[in-house]
Amino acid sequence: MRPLHYVIFSLTTIYTVTLMVIEWKTSQDFVRNFLGDIQQGQVLFFGINTVFTTFLLWASALLFAISLLCIDQQRERREYWFFWSQIVMFFSLGFDERFMVHERVGRWLNMEDAYLLLAVGLVELLLLFRLGALKQRTPSALTFLFLGALMFGVMIIVDGFFPAQMLLRLSMEDLAKFWGCLFLCLFAWEILRQHVERLKANRLKSAAMY
Repeated sequence: MRPLHYVIFSLTTIYTVTLMVIEWKTSQDFVRNFLGDIQQGQVLFFGINTVFTTFLLWASALLFAISLLCIDQQRERREYWFFWSQIVMFFSLGFDERFMVHERVGRWLNMEDAYLLLAVGLVELLLLFRLGALKQRTPSALTFLFLGALMFGVMIIVDGFFPAQMLLRLSMEDLAKFWGCLFLCLFAWEILRQHVERLKANRLKSAAMY
């Protein structure tokens, strides 16, 4: 097995043992908080938007992880670090989306949580311009990136500045987030597709030489 396999299986083992110890030390009812299905409320498709957005964010992280396997990690160091930054970024955003981390931090710091998302967005912009090699991306990738940034901008503005009880406020905020996640996932997909096409072209070129 590769070192990564050992890390994955070690973390999975720790996770498994931890949950079993929790049930052993507390009760089945308590551990159900961690193991139960998402079934709060009586509404069909409860929390469906969060399911979609979390899936799209983690799917983006996975697409960048696959892209990482498509490059020469020694010669393409800038791309290597960009992909790693995006894996961490999108995994963290998915974790935040699922477990409401920035909302909790905002309450703890006694500040509007939209500003925390704005700070994350600024970090992402810095990573894109410093490591993203945007001039090398396809027009489709850049379009999806622009639309994703636009939708997240709309989400932050609605979250931070619109009246809390305004009609359609919640729908605008969460659906803008959904569209933003979708566009950024498509951005990650386009980057992966670009690298796969390059690998295919190199293979065909090598085959033609023989």
